[in-house]
Amino acid sequence: MKKFVSLLAGVVLSVSSVVANAEIWKDYDLSQEVTELTVIAVKPNYVDGYLTRLEGTWVNSMQVLKDQGVIKDFAVWAANVADTPNVFLTVSYENMGAMQQNAAQYQKMIAEVTKRYNSNQEENQEISQGYEDYREIIDRKVLSRVTYK
Repeated sequence: MKKFVSLLAGVVLSVSSVVANAEIWKDYDLSQEVTELTVIAVKPNYVDGYLTRLEGTWVNSMQVLKDQGVIKDFAVWAANVADTPNVFLTVSYENMGAMQQNAAQYQKMIAEVTKRYNSNQEENQEISQGYEDYREIIDRKVLSRVTYK
């Protein structure tokens, strides 16, 4: 038992010294590309409806932004609907600077969404406001991919 405790203590000390000496850019890199993750809890009986309505609002907007080169990619992810959070939205950007939107980009996106999808802005606003009745945004994170050297 004494040997085991000594061995365990040695392993812990070895691992902690390696961790303490790890250094960004030397031991690992963070990508310039970033992904924004939105974590959402949708009431279980509303998940199908939420995912369907999301296509007409968020997905259409993201597709236009992707086509315009504002974002690199986007995705909708769904987990087991019995548990929450259960919906995850991701948007990938070339870098942190690309996340900074402006009024001109927004107006250009709205005009294209309206044209492409025959979208009614007032109707989309009403749908989006209805989301608050059955979903809660739990968290938002901006993630960078880690590459080990």
